Amino acid sequence: MVKLTTDKQKATGSHYTPTGLATVLARRLLSEVKENDRALNVLDPSCGDGELLLAIAEESKDHKLNLIGVEENDDAIQDSMKRFTDTEIKEVTLIKNDYLEMVNLDNHVDLFNFNESESNDLVDIIIANPPYVRTQILGAEKAQMLSEKFNLSGRVDLYHAFLVAMTSQLPIGGLLGVITSNRYLTTTGGTAIRQFLDENYEIIEIMDLGDTKLFSAAVLPAIFIGRKKHKNDKTKNNDNAKFFRIYEAVEEARLDIETNTVNSIFEILEVKQSGIYEAEGKKYKVSLGELDIPKSYKEPWVMASLDEQIWIDKIKQNSKYLIEDVAKVRVGIKTTADPVFIKNGWEDSSNEIQPEKELLRHLLSSDHASKWRPIEKRPALRVLYTHKVENGRRTVIDFSQYPKALSYLETHRERLEGRKYVIKAKRKWFEIWVPHDPNSWGKLKVVFPDISPEPKFFLDTEGCIVDGNSYWITLNEGFSEDILFLILAISNTRLMTKYHDISFQNKLYSGRRRYLTQYVEKYPIPNPETEYAKKLVSLSKELVYKENNLEKVKEIENKIEYYSAKAFNVEVVE
Repeated sequence: MVKLTTDKQKATGSHYTPTGLATVLARRLLSEVKENDRALNVLDPSCGDGELLLAIAEESKDHKLNLIGVEENDDAIQDSMKRFTDTEIKEVTLIKNDYLEMVNLDNHVDLFNFNESESNDLVDIIIANPPYVRTQILGAEKAQMLSEKFNLSGRVDLYHAFLVAMTSQLPIGGLLGVITSNRYLTTTGGTAIRQFLDENYEIIEIMDLGDTKLFSAAVLPAIFIGRKKHKNDKTKNNDNAKFFRIYEAVEEARLDIETNTVNSIFEILEVKQSGIYEAEGKKYKVSLGELDIPKSYKEPWVMASLDEQIWIDKIKQNSKYLIEDVAKVRVGIKTTADPVFIKNGWEDSSNEIQPEKELLRHLLSSDHASKWRPIEKRPALRVLYTHKVENGRRTVIDFSQYPKALSYLETHRERLEGRKYVIKAKRKWFEIWVPHDPNSWGKLKVVFPDISPEPKFFLDTEGCIVDGNSYWITLNEGFSEDILFLILAISNTRLMTKYHDISFQNKLYSGRRRYLTQYVEKYPIPNPETEYAKKLVSLSKELVYKENNLEKVKEIENKIEYYSAKAFNVEVVE
């Protein structure tokens, strides 16, 4: 594998495929090829240094292949040509071009022209690792162009366009094996991709490669393997699609669990049984099973083993509500100019531009997160909050009544007016972009950080504002305050962490989890009227309102684990 410089990786979104991973993908694709007398056309539309094409050529013993590689980068295409020159592989065509510009969804074009007597715009197999470039890196103009050409909606990542283009290049029955980010599997932003893949492919297997760090990028990769079908062919649903999921075994590493030792991470990618595997000094948890594709594409695809699915179903059967039934889960404020609005040392400002104290509100951020209670109840971190409620409606504060705060904001006017979207939305130049309802901050609320290796749900009793790196939960009208303490107790358990991992599966590196609205609002809650639930409420209040030493906290937490398991009629999660 040829190495790319870091600058080139960032600029192009290209991260060349490791040789071992290329071999795994090639073998997996070739195992799905049906017997055929003719040569198969294999395309890599963003071939880089040619690693994937080389791998499939070397692994193909029973099939003759015509290889086609497209690559727009000069250095990469030269590297690829040299590598093929050094082999005995002759049936290869390398094209220097931008694949997305070559493809025309309306008219089939003979892109490759192997044989003038027949049209060769369709290929039998596509093996690919397209560039991963997010919307903000692509730029608005490029993203808009791709959206229009490939009928994309929402946020556009470059690989979205590649998926549509590659699908147009396959005949019915053609095979696709593609490496992408795993984000589309579990996020709301992946809704359109999940729908597109389910409607256009018989899904053979999804491989979530998790935090294996097979690429230098921070993106967590996944492999999609599918066979193109007629769109929405109801006779070929995806009830039997397989999944393979691998993540570093962070929690399991502390337990005495049988481990299978192998030589490399790539060897683990070809195992046929779930379990804990060790390679090159690291332990990994592997899960295999059938992919659960919910009826609504808004719901994430679930990769749970049979035992895990049985456990999840039992939790659901013994729940009374989801959090979204009784409460609202929201992300914190978005100022879009944090250095202006948020500070630790407002008192250090000169007196003339030191905002009036009544406008400076205590702000809880992810740095204050801890189980049960915040690290600081009234944080030194404060936000210059720009909104109030007047006559039942949220409105911007009249800063002419607060000359010091206005003078302070004027010193940052150029930066704040540079937020063109604020002006375009006919908002005041000095406004916080997402302030939420000013009256809601005074309500009792559960707060938790966006990213954390373990649950850190805590109660705010001081009416603090919540920063955009955290979320907050307030009860809907008509529900007892005790339910908020029940939510707090359940959310901090190992039981709910297990439920979160199985159901939502959005982990980052080193076991860190994403706690997003779309996940937490789906947490199940047991019947609040049961004795177990009432005990959980009582124990939760004890941890919030009483001073306890660490030993006592641990004792109470163990009781919460026990009663949570009883409430859902499952075994205690160790």
